[in-house]
Amino acid sequence: MKNQFYLKNFKSKWIKYNNYELREDSKGDIYIIPSDNSNYTIYDPFEKSSNILFDLIDLGDTALKNINDKEAIYNKVMVFVKNYGLLGLISSSVYNRDIIGEQNVLFAQNNIISATLDLDSNVMNSDDYIKLFTPFAGEDDLYTREFDEHLTVVKAEDSPKFYGKKPLVLDIVFSKFYAERVDWIIEYAKNISENLNQMLIYKNANLTEPVEIMPDKFNPHKIGFTVAMFERPQINWDFDSLQMAMDMIYAFALTDEDRILNRCSYCNKPFFAKTEREKYCSPSCRNCANVIKSRNKKKALEEQVTLNENKQELEDTVHEKIKTQEKIQTTENAQTDLVEKKIENILDIIDKRIIESVKKRSVDIKKYEGGEDDMKNEKRKQAIYEYKEKKTTGGVYKITNTQTGKSLIKGEIDLQSMQNRFNFSVSINSCLNIKLQKDWNQYGAKSFTFEVLEETEMKPEMDRRQFKKYLNELAEKYTENMPAEELY
Repeated sequence: MKNQFYLKNFKSKWIKYNNYELREDSKGDIYIIPSDNSNYTIYDPFEKSSNILFDLIDLGDTALKNINDKEAIYNKVMVFVKNYGLLGLISSSVYNRDIIGEQNVLFAQNNIISATLDLDSNVMNSDDYIKLFTPFAGEDDLYTREFDEHLTVVKAEDSPKFYGKKPLVLDIVFSKFYAERVDWIIEYAKNISENLNQMLIYKNANLTEPVEIMPDKFNPHKIGFTVAMFERPQINWDFDSLQMAMDMIYAFALTDEDRILNRCSYCNKPFFAKTEREKYCSPSCRNCANVIKSRNKKKALEEQVTLNENKQELEDTVHEKIKTQEKIQTTENAQTDLVEKKIENILDIIDKRIIESVKKRSVDIKKYEGGEDDMKNEKRKQAIYEYKEKKTTGGVYKITNTQTGKSLIKGEIDLQSMQNRFNFSVSINSCLNIKLQKDWNQYGAKSFTFEVLEETEMKPEMDRRQFKKYLNELAEKYTENMPAEELY
C-alpha cells in the first residue's frame, strides 16, 4: 500500500501493556505508568513501522500546535503509549550499556532527561537515576541482589525477564513499576516532528553541501545488531529502548529510495509519495485542495472586478468633481460678468444723468478742455471712486438641508455675491461646496436653503484678509455649541 513502510529484514522486540494511567509524584511531576491490573504483550516495532512513525509525528504536531491544551496532548500520549509502550528513556538517555551495578551514569549529549534536571555536571548517581523512573515503587516492589556472583532484578509482579546479552536494566523497563514523565515523551515527539519540518525546508533550499538536520535534538547512539538466519538472513537489532528503534525507523524512512517522506499540502499529515510532484496524501485531500484553489481563483476574480469597479467609480468621482469645479468657475465668471455689466449700466446711467444735468442747469462745458467727453470722464472717475469706497459688508451665512436638518455655516466677505452663487448653483443643479455633494446628489438642489445669520461692516483698520479671518471666527461661534451630527 502507498502509505505502508515495512523494514521486512529487520527484527526487534519491545513490550507494551494494555492499560496505562497518569500519576503525580511528590514533586508534582506527571508520569505515565502501567495500571496495576494491566497485562503485557511482546511485539516487533518494525512490523508496525508506518504506524509508529506517523503516530509519533502526529503526537509531535499536536504538541507543537496545541501548546496550551494539555488535555488534548495528554490524551494523544496515552493512546500512543497504549499502542506501542513506553520509550525506554532510562537506557537511551545515557551512554552506559547497563546501569544496574554501576555507580554513576553518564548522560548522552543533548538528551531529553538531563535538560529537565538541575545538575552541576553530566554525571549522576545510578541509584538516584533509577529512582527518576520508578517514583512509585516501594522497597519490596523492585530491588537488586547478587545471585551466584551476578546481579539480578527482583520484581514483586509478573513481567518479562531477560538473560544473556540483554542489559539488566530492561528488567526494570518491562516491569509495571517503570514510569516515564509525560513531558519527556512529548519532547521526543516534538523533536521528530520539528526534524521532519526542517528536512522539508532544506529539501527545497538547493543546498551545495550536506547539512545535518538538527543534530542537537536528533542524535541516535548505542545502536547494535546481529545477523540471524530463518528463511533468509535478517538483521536483529539490539535496541535497549523503543526510542532507539523509532530513531532507526525514522532515519530509514527519510532515506528510502522507493518512497519520499513528505507532508500533505492540504492536511499537513506525513505520507509517503512516489514522486516529488505528489503533494497530497489521498484523493480526498487533493479534491479538497482543488476546491479551495477554485474558490480562491473565483474570489480573486471577484476582487479584481470589485477593484476595477472601485477604480472606475473613483475616476467617475474625479471627473464629477472636475465638472463641478468647472461649473463653479463658470458661475464665478458669470457673476463677474454680471458685476461688470452692472458697472457698465451704472456708468451709462451716470452719463445720461450728466447730460440731463447739463441741459437743465446749462452747465458750461467749455471749461473742460476736452469738451463733453472730458466732462463725462471726470464724472465717471468720481462715480467709480465712490463705488469703490463704499463700505464692505460681510457676514455669516447658513446653507441648510431641509431633509436632514444638517447645516453648513461659513463666513463670507460678500454675502450678496454668495447668495447669487447659491441661487445660480440651485438653478443648474450644481453643488457649490464638496461637503454638500453627497446629500446634494441624494436629495436634490431644491432641498437646500440659504440664510444670512449676521451682517457686519469691515473696519477701516482691516484689510480683506483680516476681515475674512474675523468672519471665520464669527462663524465658529455659531457652530461651537452645535452637535457634530447637525453640521457638514
